[in-house]
Amino acid sequence: MYDNPRSLPDQITLVHGPRELLARHFVLADAMARDWGLRLRLRSDFDTLMALNRENRESWPPLSPAFDPAHSNLRIDSAFWLEGIDDRGDTVVTEIARFFDFSNTDLVDELQSLRIYYEHPEPHLAAGERIEVNAPAARVVRGRTMHGGAIWVRPDWRRNGLTRIISRVCAAYAHTRWNTAFTWGLIEPRLHAGGLSQAYGPHHVSEGVTLHLPFRGTARRVLIWMSSEALLADLGRAVERVAMPPGQRYPHNEPLVGPIAPWQR
Repeated sequence: MYDNPRSLPDQITLVHGPRELLARHFVLADAMARDWGLRLRLRSDFDTLMALNRENRESWPPLSPAFDPAHSNLRIDSAFWLEGIDDRGDTVVTEIARFFDFSNTDLVDELQSLRIYYEHPEPHLAAGERIEVNAPAARVVRGRTMHGGAIWVRPDWRRNGLTRIISRVCAAYAHTRWNTAFTWGLIEPRLHAGGLSQAYGPHHVSEGVTLHLPFRGTARRVLIWMSSEALLADLGRAVERVAMPPGQRYPHNEPLVGPIAPWQR
């Protein structure tokens, strides 16, 4: 049995963003997950995630170098992953979030430079690795950003809407923690065609991305991005549709600026 009783709100310190809205969102997301028999847990131990990825290779392809500690510097202050655990203590859903500061650049340039994927991209560029990006509109993605990815749902838990919860929790937590201006990611065209781009949130979309990287060979990707204003408006619509249970309140009373809560490992 999973023996950690801490709720999702107990793991979060509200730092940036509209406090009341985010508090309600985290309480409701946690309650919905618990109704399904899941506990949501924030983590920073990426070696554990890599082992989980290897153990579930039949349903989960190898992780991108952007989320692999062998290639990227996944510091505790700039990366986390969200885990959904069933009542047996087994992981059934994950997503990774990374913080990137594009204050002096933009998303298109950072993808093409391979800095998203490698802490030291120079040898990979010299070896011919590259990313083709034909998405001029994506140059609007600048400043403080969250890159979300590695969303995995165990096959027996799919088609129940888990990704809608997980993706919004990650984006919302990244915003309150890092004061992000944009959330963005890359998804497979077949998943985009199935509607996941909008299931993850009200994203802008461009299909003009092709990866030429060893971990997946040559592969097309759909680039999606969403401003924090769009994210917060989406969360607002969601919480308005769900009445807060009588007497249910966010259990913290933190100031708007404060330390990051301890990680649940």
